[in-house]
Amino acid sequence: MRECINKWLAAAVLLCAATVAHSQAMVHTATATGSYAGKIDFTVCGIGPCQNFTLAMGASGSFNTAAPLAPNLAAANIAPLMTSFSFTDGITTYSSANPAVRILVATVSTNGAGAITASDIRVQRWHTGVVPHGAGDRLSMVEIGATGSGDNNAPCINVGVSPAGTPDSCVLIGGDAGRSIAFNSARVWASALLLAAAPAAIPTLSEWGLVLMAALMGLAAVVTLRRGFRPR
Repeated sequence: MRECINKWLAAAVLLCAATVAHSQAMVHTATATGSYAGKIDFTVCGIGPCQNFTLAMGASGSFNTAAPLAPNLAAANIAPLMTSFSFTDGITTYSSANPAVRILVATVSTNGAGAITASDIRVQRWHTGVVPHGAGDRLSMVEIGATGSGDNNAPCINVGVSPAGTPDSCVLIGGDAGRSIAFNSARVWASALLLAAAPAAIPTLSEWGLVLMAALMGLAAVVTLRRGFRPR
């Protein structure tokens, strides 16, 4: 009987360890493996941060999640899972820490191991106007899809809630002489455990992990009491 209890305790400890491992944060990185293949320059700078892309630039960046992505996702919206992100199109940086940044679209597909196989991530940054933004305000946008692209200083035609669920996003972009575009930079996705910066954070158990740990502690106390009690 005692041997069975010991085996059960060992299995439960392994389950708790698996719960901690599953909660580990991940970083998913889109690395530019090639520069833009083409671009369209602005011709007249009337308003906003007019700047042209170069063919030495490319779109890249990364986002973090509190846990690994689920396997076999099919164009799933992962915006609610993102804990932070930072992308660049070569001109503009799009950081989750910037209040002017909006997620327009954030969908990915994964294989059986949870690795990203396809993506459609479009992140915007407002350059002019104030919240709530309106038609005519200018913005930039980076896209990490089959390839990478950048869109600088574009005029917004319509503001609303994005497909990713972000309010105050530009849901329809227009074009004029101050807008510049670059497209078709190759990229590759890779995911890895997100290592905590020193001092390292102490991993915590999920709610069910805590319940299980409490049960284990109670069972261990019962076993100890039974071992210590010897009837005369």
